[in-house]
Amino acid sequence: MLIKSLVATNFRKYHKLEVTDIPESGVITVAGSNESGKTSIGESICFALFGRTFFLDEKNLGKLVSWGSDVSDVTINFISGDDDIYELTRSVDRKGVSKATLQKITGDDEGNNKIDGVDEVAKALPKILGFDYDAFANSFYLAQRELTSPDPQSSTIKQMAGIGAYAQITDDFEKSNIQNEEAIKELMPQVESTQADLDEIQLDETWLPELIDAEETLGTEQRDRERLVGHLNDNGELYSNNYDAFHSARKAFGTFSFLGKLLFPITVILWILWVLNTYFKDSSMESLSTLSTSMSEEKISTYASMADNWLLPAAIITLIGYLITLVVRKNSQATMVRLDEEAEGFSGSLQHGHRYVTTLVETLLPERVVQMLHERKEAPSTLQILPPREQFNNLSQLAEGTTGYKADTEEITAAVTRLTDSLKKQDGEIEDLGRELLGDISKEKERSDKAGNLRSTLQSLNKVVDKCKYSIETQNISIGLMQRAAKDSVELFNQNISDISANTLPKFTEGRYSEVRIAEDFSVQIYSGEKTDYMDFDEISSGTQRQVMLALRMAMSEELAKNSGNEKQFIFLDEPFAFFDQLRTNATMRALPDVSNVINQVWISAQEFPADVQVAKAIICPLDGTELIV
Repeated sequence: MLIKSLVATNFRKYHKLEVTDIPESGVITVAGSNESGKTSIGESICFALFGRTFFLDEKNLGKLVSWGSDVSDVTINFISGDDDIYELTRSVDRKGVSKATLQKITGDDEGNNKIDGVDEVAKALPKILGFDYDAFANSFYLAQRELTSPDPQSSTIKQMAGIGAYAQITDDFEKSNIQNEEAIKELMPQVESTQADLDEIQLDETWLPELIDAEETLGTEQRDRERLVGHLNDNGELYSNNYDAFHSARKAFGTFSFLGKLLFPITVILWILWVLNTYFKDSSMESLSTLSTSMSEEKISTYASMADNWLLPAAIITLIGYLITLVVRKNSQATMVRLDEEAEGFSGSLQHGHRYVTTLVETLLPERVVQMLHERKEAPSTLQILPPREQFNNLSQLAEGTTGYKADTEEITAAVTRLTDSLKKQDGEIEDLGRELLGDISKEKERSDKAGNLRSTLQSLNKVVDKCKYSIETQNISIGLMQRAAKDSVELFNQNISDISANTLPKFTEGRYSEVRIAEDFSVQIYSGEKTDYMDFDEISSGTQRQVMLALRMAMSEELAKNSGNEKQFIFLDEPFAFFDQLRTNATMRALPDVSNVINQVWISAQEFPADVQVAKAIICPLDGTELIV
């Protein structure tokens, strides 16, 4: 990426900062004395891109706001690796609250892909730039850091070689493995002790469910018997009371059925005669005279008078009598049906009772529970024996005889008494057995809970042990992979750096040194044309060491730019010549525009620059001013 423009307000010392018309290639110098704001320009670039600076992370961004201001914002226009132009704006207030907006301002989708929000921009930006903050800080932004350590284990050199993370991760894995092994050693005695306690219990997982099932079965049987005894007593007394009522209703039903059959034809005849006498009287009298020639007119007249006076009342009386027989017959029938339904319910209770007293309770329980109860009970119980069979030989016949109230009430009363006595006796014994089973269930639950706690503890311990073992196994694999990957990376890094530095280093050192080689132990060696051999890093002067490290930085930056898809890339070097003498500074400045075909835009900050060195853009920071517009 290349920077096109940079605009900031209330950022660090600058209330207004505008750097526009930035050339896409060449050296851009940022000159000024101490406290003039040179570093602020580099920080504004870093903040605009990644929402932080090299010196301040996301938690302390409020310090970037100029004194006396509430909000600072920075806008940067840059060219991506795809030659698209983007505008990125960030702001932060005194409390450290940030905002960010990213928008593409060229291309077919111009203005249609605006991204708002710090998190959203943070996700999208690495895809556009090809690198994140860590890569930027390690390759494209030199923030007054010391890079000249000749320590073979230098983390900076490892980071530039791309294996700094490998080394750190490998160390972390090895420390973690030691901790995991110590944890396993501490846990194993607890695992063995817990397993021994669990084996000692010898818990049968199926025994408690069988006990609970048996206790619930006995409870159901007990409740059923209690309800049945109540039903038998109530229905037995009701049967005796209903017996006479049923037979009386049946007798009434028969009597009034007969009367109804007798009254019906009489009623019909009387009403026919009344109709004839009322509506066909004349013709009827003529017919009567013709048929009865011997009957005198006086008798016929007397007959007609009687028919007029008594025929209608007689018809009405017989009709009312017939209707009364129908009502009484229907009521008697309803009473019989109701009483018979009650008798059928009583018959069902007797049948249930007969089934209860003739069925062994032990057939309803699990076999192991029955065996345990047999072994525990010395005297026979309801589990093992039944009442004398002769007591209930006729119970089924009596139950059938209750329908229609055919069974004798005294026999029913005696049968109910025998049946309820047997059921009560069974009920008491079942209650005792259920109480025993509740005790067994309580004890078994205690054993089960204890075993469950031990299993849970053992499972937790084994889970931790297995996790530690798995971590050791996977981390050992990872260590091996890291070591192989690091070795390959170092070899590739050495080769790439050697190729790139073959062009860069001679220009920086005016041809005295032509190559840099980094051994597997990360020790740095420099090839000297005068000695025609490689020299150790500590054999050269400190000034040359810094030139070498600057060459390495440029080489590493070029390599990263290529890998991230940026054929043109900027780099910001903050005070790279702090320990250079004038000759080295002049040589380096003259070489920088031509050292790389990839690192085109080189930003350099320093207190002053050689007067005879041509630059693409010169920025001079004012010592006392708070505005900079160039």
